[in-house]
This record gives sequence, structure tokens and C-alpha cells, in this order.
Amino acid sequence: MDPQTIPQEAAFLPGLIGSFTSQIMSYVRTAFPNCRFEVLYPTDVNDTPLNRVINYPAGAWTPPALNCLKTESFTYTLNRNLDQSKSTIDTGTAKGFAPSQRSHLVGVGDSSTAWLKEAMLADASGCESIVLFALDQFCLIGYELPLSRGQRRSVQLG
Repeated sequence: MDPQTIPQEAAFLPGLIGSFTSQIMSYVRTAFPNCRFEVLYPTDVNDTPLNRVINYPAGAWTPPALNCLKTESFTYTLNRNLDQSKSTIDTGTAKGFAPSQRSHLVGVGDSSTAWLKEAMLADASGCESIVLFALDQFCLIGYELPLSRGQRRSVQLG
């Protein structure tokens, strides 16, 4: 759905989300004045024009208001689409967040998914942290530490 076809809702819903999160942060700061706040924003589930507008309150989720914007996109990881994963990682930059205010959550999977390459892309982008989700899977699969930086070989064909 095109958000321009429902302008009142497209203005009201992000305002409601922004107001709600701002009120929570204000309340928490009364008891914990040095508390830090981050928002987790999944770009894959918000990959429609309407969801991008209503689920990201641009007026409230700003670099001065948040300590960190954490992104994730498990669907893109599972689909092995590193272009979309990179786009997710770059979301914070596009919204004005400095590298020290950006984090990326990576869904750990088996070796057939692109999770490790996604983590390396997030690291290369300068994110302040890369969080691996599903540590139990990490342990059950038996990944060794430190993580491999990938094979470093090239082939010239022809």
C-alpha cells in the first residue's frame, strides 16, 4: 500500500511509536539517568513503502535521542542476499547515525547461509558492535573461535 493514499495514518502511526518510545526513555531516565537506549530496526520486515514510513519514527529516533540504532535482517541472511544485508547495515548511516552509534544483529545459521560474510560487512562498515543472535546454534553447530575470516584465494578463469 502506498502511504500517500492514507496520509493521516502515515503521519499518526510513526508519531505514536515515537511518542511511546520517548516516554519510555524519559521514565527510565528518572530512575537511571545514565541509561543508554538503542532501537532494533529490522529492515526486512519493513521492506514495503508503508512499513518503512509507519514503523520508523524519523522525528523521534534520531542520533541525539538514541545511543544506538541496531539493524537486522534475518530474511536477507537466510536468502543469502548480501546486497540486501549491506543495505540493512547502511541504514544507520543513511539516517545520520555515526559508526559509534550503529550496531548490527546477525542471525547465526549453518554454513550454507551468509551470516559470517554479513558480520564481516558490518565490521567493515565501522559498526560499534556486531551481535551474533542464537548463540545456542553457534555452540550446537560447533563453530571454532576465532571465527574464520573466509578463504583468501582467487581464481582466474580463461
